Amino acid sequence: MIQLGPDGLVISELFEASVDGIFLLDDDCRVFSWNKKMKSLTGFDQDLVKGKHIFNLSGQFKRTFFIEALKSALNNEGSVLSERLVFPVKGSFVYCQASISPFSLPYGEGIGCMVVLRQLNESKKESRFKPLVEESPIATAIYDRKGQPKYFNKAYGKIWGASTKISSYVLDSYNILEDIQLVDLGIMPFIEKAFAGETCEIPAVSYNPEKTPALKNLGLDEYKFVKGHLFPIVNAERQVEEVVLVLNDVTFQKQAEQILSDTHAKFQKLTHGLPGVIYEYEEIGENPHTFRYISEGCQDMFGFSPEEILANSALLENRIHSEDIDSYRQSMRNSEFGARNWAWQGRIVVNNVTKWIEGKSSPTKLNDGSIVRYGLLLDITDKKEVERQYKLTEERLQLALDGADLGLWEWEHKKGKFLLNKSWAHKLGYDHSEFNKHFSKWESLVHPEDLEVFNTKTEQFSLGTKEVVEFEYRMKTKSGEWVWVLDRGKVIERTKTGKVKRASGTILDVNKSKITQQLIKQNEQLFTQLFENAPLGLVLLDDKHQVVQMNQGFVDMFGYTQEEVIGNQLNNIIVPDASVQESIDINTLTSKGTVGILESHRLHKNGNMVPVIIYGVPISYNETTIGIYGIYVNIAERVKAEKELQIRNNELDNFVYKVSHDLRAPLSSILGLVHLANHEQNEDDLKEYIAIIENRVKQLDSFINDVLSHSKNLKMDVKVDEINFKEIIDNCYAELSYLPHSQNVLRKIAIDGPAFYSDVWRIKEVFRNLISNAIKYADPEKDCSFISLDITITEEQATIRVEDNGIGIDDESLPKIFEMFYRATTKAEGSGIGLYIVKNAIEKLGGQVELESKADEGTIFNIILPNQCHNAEIKA
Repeated sequence: MIQLGPDGLVISELFEASVDGIFLLDDDCRVFSWNKKMKSLTGFDQDLVKGKHIFNLSGQFKRTFFIEALKSALNNEGSVLSERLVFPVKGSFVYCQASISPFSLPYGEGIGCMVVLRQLNESKKESRFKPLVEESPIATAIYDRKGQPKYFNKAYGKIWGASTKISSYVLDSYNILEDIQLVDLGIMPFIEKAFAGETCEIPAVSYNPEKTPALKNLGLDEYKFVKGHLFPIVNAERQVEEVVLVLNDVTFQKQAEQILSDTHAKFQKLTHGLPGVIYEYEEIGENPHTFRYISEGCQDMFGFSPEEILANSALLENRIHSEDIDSYRQSMRNSEFGARNWAWQGRIVVNNVTKWIEGKSSPTKLNDGSIVRYGLLLDITDKKEVERQYKLTEERLQLALDGADLGLWEWEHKKGKFLLNKSWAHKLGYDHSEFNKHFSKWESLVHPEDLEVFNTKTEQFSLGTKEVVEFEYRMKTKSGEWVWVLDRGKVIERTKTGKVKRASGTILDVNKSKITQQLIKQNEQLFTQLFENAPLGLVLLDDKHQVVQMNQGFVDMFGYTQEEVIGNQLNNIIVPDASVQESIDINTLTSKGTVGILESHRLHKNGNMVPVIIYGVPISYNETTIGIYGIYVNIAERVKAEKELQIRNNELDNFVYKVSHDLRAPLSSILGLVHLANHEQNEDDLKEYIAIIENRVKQLDSFINDVLSHSKNLKMDVKVDEINFKEIIDNCYAELSYLPHSQNVLRKIAIDGPAFYSDVWRIKEVFRNLISNAIKYADPEKDCSFISLDITITEEQATIRVEDNGIGIDDESLPKIFEMFYRATTKAEGSGIGLYIVKNAIEKLGGQVELESKADEGTIFNIILPNQCHNAEIKA
């Protein structure tokens, strides 16, 4: 036994250089070595076969003798095969003799097989009978004594449709003694008998080459019925040398026999199970007519056996209903005169049961002048009942159609006809005959705006892309009015190619409902627009208080998207914990059918509280509340206004008190001086009194002016004009020149930028009060007091910085400095309303003001005012 070591085959070089084909198989019959010669012998390359089962490469390796030799080799028994292996390579066949030897796999993994293929050059020895059968029309094949075909003639190949190339393949791959299909068909014993030396006949069998593995690749997948004979050819020693097989193709004969058998069986079944009677009836001149044959169905139809009727044909006439006997006899006379076809429908009575029958026959004249009729009698009782029911149903249907105002139509594609029932034709104002015309007539009644939809639907119908169509369109009545109709149609018959042959359907007048739908749609649209565009928060709750719809106003009011709210309860989203019970209470109240009203607060998504008035409006159906409309009114502006009003009321109270006090004090002082001046014993200089009175009057006048300025700022609308900052500032300094030390304050003014537009009076009030305070509260301890005015203007705004180096404001007073009548110091005279006016005027102009100040150092006011140039242009 050959031994493989860990490093491979010991004779690996000889293995590759061998003139014979060599390949190695493991114990699972998988290829793990394949020398170069094997490609020229089998046509298979090394890379394609390694690792594959040898049986999957070629049918030659599946042959029984090869498989048995492999089994022996795996049991340590080598062998040289007498049978040859044939491989098709590059359009020709390579014949090989195989020897198989066992060998030990490396690492003790078991036993494998080494197969050596040696190419054979000799060809098969032709049979001496070949010239005798070559051109014979009898299909003949010759096999050697081992069952392999040596030759088959053209007639044999013709039976199976085999070509010359296929013939060569069969000669080298097939063995009749190994054909399993012949075993399954039960004729292998006949074949074995012939190869044993006895002539024998093969019975007719149905054989298909596709079902035999050795012939599977021929592509001849067709059953043939064949029968034949086997003739053994023996030598002088009485040994079989060849076996001649002669076949006859009896497929047509077998098929004809099968058709005849099937036809006979079907006729027997037809006559046996037919709900009628088949008969042969002979008319013989003036003699009584007789039945020559009548089927067994006469027993069920007439209550007589075939034998009874054959004996006495008059029995059948006795069964005919008395009201139909005359029509029967008349039909018989008409058919006998001139030997015409006979047809009749009438009733018979059998055992007090009435049946409807239909009879038909055709005459055949015999050579002797007699007439034989071949006919059929059918029981049409059920058919007549169906017709009666159909007529009744049709009448009922017509009544239903008339009651439901439905129209029936039918369309025949081939004829292009469109038929409509009478009632609907009249409904449209037309005669019924006007609709028995071409389909285009119907099309002309469709509204132009609906024609595209109509044509699309009818095209789907005619092409058969849809079995059922349903659509609405407008039709024109004869009077010219347009009415909406609902058209429903269905295919009821198709051609063999699948196209529509016939269709039918109904038409319903939906004009009123369509108008109603349009009104409903308009109302729905109005409601939707009202719901969506209402400047309120609207939600629709179902009977479980879950949100099913919300408008944009609700989104804007609370900041939640529809995805976050719909399907949830509002108590879980916008209701604060402290207000859950009041929300439940209003829902409960509304669910009972009462409108609920509540003023409360609800949570915005950003966490802020939104003051709202909530209205819960019940939605009722059949006296049951099925939902709630929640209406949310944002009262933030009202609350803000109320707070503002409260502030203004407080300011008013303070204002009244301050005004009365500041007016009373100067007046009391003046009144006291007047009393002193009138006192007879008073020796003071009256001019001094007059000077004091003048000072008090000026204070009173300044205070009144400030009060009037405040009132004017509150009431007067903003009037936009171009602002000349330099002129306003110069005028303010001029008007305030009466103040002590006003001439000692250094003025610094810087103005830069384009034109600025705002309210002249309010701008002047701002500068007048700021410059006045800077002068009044200049620090006498400082050598040089100054007021710096820095103004930077852009297209959008003006940035104003007012700075002084006066006495400044302490930290405690800064938060209150813009309050009405608040004075941080009494070092100078003042009303305490100036900075209040400044702040209100700036806010009225849409600006803002900020204050920086330190005691004994000075004060800075930073002001930003919007440039209202666009308002000025519009106004102009």
